Amino acid sequence: MAISKCLISFRNRMSHFNADLDFVDILSKSIENGNFSSEEELFPGSNDERYTILSHYKVGDQNRRLVVNHLKSTLYTAYIKDLYEEFSIYLKGIMKEVYSNAKVTPERLSGEHTVNLSSVDILHHLQAGDLADVVIDDIFQSLENERSTIALVTKFHKKLGINIDQTLVDNAIYYLEIRHKLVHTDGYVSDEFKKTHDLLNYTSTNKIKLDYYTICQAYAAILHLVSDIDSKVMNAGLAKSHIYKKETA
Repeated sequence: MAISKCLISFRNRMSHFNADLDFVDILSKSIENGNFSSEEELFPGSNDERYTILSHYKVGDQNRRLVVNHLKSTLYTAYIKDLYEEFSIYLKGIMKEVYSNAKVTPERLSGEHTVNLSSVDILHHLQAGDLADVVIDDIFQSLENERSTIALVTKFHKKLGINIDQTLVDNAIYYLEIRHKLVHTDGYVSDEFKKTHDLLNYTSTNKIKLDYYTICQAYAAILHLVSDIDSKVMNAGLAKSHIYKKETA
């Protein structure tokens, strides 16, 4: 299937994060299945003197679950943040490729945005050959500074001149907004947020409770949106065509 190099990078990078999800889920199920039944150590090798914390845990399934559940919670939180970051990297990369291929006018990409660079900075970047990258980075940063993911995605479509699939955007935004709460409120949400995100799970203190299913749904929603954008970019001839080959370890 012909896709952009930006989508290839997105899928390959996310495959490593998805492998992390699989591994921690397997580890969790292994504990539930009694695969770690040693009464001498918490996990194989955990009594090594290097592990000054784990080696002092009381051996038992309750503490095994405690350790792995905390690991899952940490990983799930990091995953949502990384998913948003990889999504942003994809959008910015496509903007740069579209510009480098001279398929969209500078006026459309820039709009009313202005960049503050000194003459020295301009000459340095001209010499380095990365002036266009610097300008597009600044344009994209101005979109992110609005702190509105829906505005970012909407304006991105407008700048590239491609039609927006509102259903796919809404589905992706539903999960991308979790990242905002994790970053700015440590995952605690209002009752209003809970009403608009009733598919998520929450603790008794109104904190988002991430799980494997939610993470997989989040990835699927963002992948569908990215794939839709990429398909429209490719069909419009805005980016060069590449053949996707799944990265292997």
